[in-house]
Amino acid sequence: MKIAIYPGCMVLARFQEYELASRKVLEQLGYEIVELGEFCCCGASLLPGVTDNWVNLTAYTLALAEKAGTAIVTLCGNCTNNFKRVNSYFEENHKLRDEINSTLDKLGLVYGGRVKVNHLIEVLYGKREQVAGLVKRKIDARVAVSHPCQVSRPKEITGIEDSNVFRRILEALRLDIIDYPEEHECCGATALLFNEEMGLRQGRSKLESCKAHGANLVVAACGNCLFLLDRLQNKIFEKKKDSKIPVTSLSQLVAFSFGYNDKRLSKALETLDLG
Repeated sequence: MKIAIYPGCMVLARFQEYELASRKVLEQLGYEIVELGEFCCCGASLLPGVTDNWVNLTAYTLALAEKAGTAIVTLCGNCTNNFKRVNSYFEENHKLRDEINSTLDKLGLVYGGRVKVNHLIEVLYGKREQVAGLVKRKIDARVAVSHPCQVSRPKEITGIEDSNVFRRILEALRLDIIDYPEEHECCGATALLFNEEMGLRQGRSKLESCKAHGANLVVAACGNCLFLLDRLQNKIFEKKKDSKIPVTSLSQLVAFSFGYNDKRLSKALETLDLG
């Protein structure tokens, strides 16, 4: 099956190792990766509070994928939600569909609403038996899951009934998954856009709870989550450096389990004795 990986702006700019690991894992699962060299922002920075024209950005990339005859696999919760929302608009709002296509026509494109979009979590969940069979390395870690909010919510848009699909993948890797009360709460990354203190406080609460409940590794599957929980830990724990905890992406953990030893894929994992 042909797929195009849509990393999203944050992953593309800051977490190339997440994209690289995703490519390796998806290729290992038998997918043919198609490049969409001219894709653009999903529209997350131009949501309805700013302009209704955000849908044109989303539809542009969808039209490129449809023209290439490929599905899209996303690595970010926000991107996933935007793509699926626009697909739902094409089914339900023919007036908006025609307006979008009128804009796309200026670029020689048209979108028929036929591109299947899934987040990496959905893809790996659907292939979890194959994933389990490819595990070569048992990882000795106590893992906390940080769910990307917009991958599974609202289910009317995402189509996901089981909010624990992320955990099911880690179970296939035979990992020791810890429970903590804030598992399904927002990491705080969205709050950073309008209130940095609030965003950092939310991230601190989540990370401290992970550690307090016995985790020594946090796994995320969204560029925004990784940015706050990983890259901003020095700011989050500015006065409590001993509270820091390693954070990695889902695909890096899966690639490591599959036996890949590329140092670019395992920076956060190298701090632990993972077996």
